[in-house]
Amino acid sequence: MGDKRGATKKLLVGLTLLGSAFVFSACGGSGGGGAQGGGGSGEPVNFGTVDWPEAIAKTNVSATIVEALGHETEIQQLGVPVIFKGLEQGDLDVFVEAWFPTMDTNMKQVEPGSVESVTTNLPEATFSVAVNREACDAGVESHEDLDQYKEEFEGKIYGIEPGNDGNKVVMDMIKNDTYGLGDWELVESSTNGMLSEVDRHIKDGEWVAFTGWEPHWMGQKYDMCLLEDPEMAWGGPSHVETLVTADFGEDTPELYQFFEQMKVDKEIQGNWIDMIDNSGKEPEEVATEWLQDNPKVTDKWLSGVESSDGTPGPEALASHLEEQAGK
Repeated sequence: MGDKRGATKKLLVGLTLLGSAFVFSACGGSGGGGAQGGGGSGEPVNFGTVDWPEAIAKTNVSATIVEALGHETEIQQLGVPVIFKGLEQGDLDVFVEAWFPTMDTNMKQVEPGSVESVTTNLPEATFSVAVNREACDAGVESHEDLDQYKEEFEGKIYGIEPGNDGNKVVMDMIKNDTYGLGDWELVESSTNGMLSEVDRHIKDGEWVAFTGWEPHWMGQKYDMCLLEDPEMAWGGPSHVETLVTADFGEDTPELYQFFEQMKVDKEIQGNWIDMIDNSGKEPEEVATEWLQDNPKVTDKWLSGVESSDGTPGPEALASHLEEQAGK
């Protein structure tokens, strides 16, 4: 793994220069014994994440637990295609927010066997085009209804960051004239940018179409409707998986077991999203606070898992959190 990392660093940096943002956030520390890397060679466990609140929260929660088990961690914020390439080449170890089926295209582009799905960590989720309540009540309940109201929507669907799989679904619908959307426009920005447009349109009494998903607090704030998709442009119901590079389980079986057992529901993920977006706290603080408040959940995740010095996982996490609270 070590030889591949150096070569792939250059590859990822090259891809970054082509348009993907590289943001490093080192989560230092090592609970439960001396730090080991993803391959047991002193290198950190490298997490890839994207600029979504649910991904940021879940990644920081995971990284805090990995640190408690005796490993250093590093979080790299990247575009989705770069994350899959990093997992394929072994430069990244873990991605905990892989939405399927919309990321199927990314998965099909990696070398078979180079990336492994450990588990479905969120079994029920939704990703679709959404509209505000006024549009929904007027009869826009399906993607099939959009084009007849093109003027009200100004022929625009607001999306999030370039390279996102949801944006690609919308772009494919436009390219293929699915649902008659061939002359529509996708406006890409970021999650915050998109929701700012949603907020502005609703306050101005205007209709708005955008990429929406649940769990997320946007559903409570904006009273939106996620549109039906009879032609399955979005590939069907969504779920979220944890992905690792191919040799991760062999190199760190105790971490692999933890990730196998780390599963959440809509309530947990929705709570994380709300805390990241609305608490005013840093992601690391959100992760620590949630972990301190939910030992019953984390005990299940860490059942049978030991830290690098043999300490039972729940005990190692409790000790690590106590140490963090004392800083």
